[in-house]
Amino acid sequence: MAEVDEALHLEVPATPEHVGRLRRAVRRWLRGVLGDEDEDAVDNLTLAASEALENAAEHAYAGSDEVGTMILSARREDDDERAVVITVSDTGRWRAPADSTGYRGRGLALIEELTDAHDVRPGPTGTTVTFRHAC
Repeated sequence: MAEVDEALHLEVPATPEHVGRLRRAVRRWLRGVLGDEDEDAVDNLTLAASEALENAAEHAYAGSDEVGTMILSARREDDDERAVVITVSDTGRWRAPADSTGYRGRGLALIEELTDAHDVRPGPTGTTVTFRHAC
């Protein structure tokens, strides 16, 4: 397996075009960290990251005249419980999910289903979504 950086940190404008770029970057990083033997985890974590990024791009800066920023960070922890931890954050405003989601609005539910643990922290300076996968 090729040498992979222990961590990934990318900060980009919160636009739909950048969601795809970050999704591809996190997939490459995950493949380097998890290897070919855990392709399901690579797929699940890539999808979870994509959902969090799409939420940041679509909702965090809605109603703002300026494009905001979203940050993707990923690291592996090699302590007693080895894990991959991914964080997506923005500096926008939290928008609570709508009561009637229709065919949309399932991002947080998907993240919960696809990861071992997750945490969503909205605040006055933005929202941070963190999730982990034991490996």
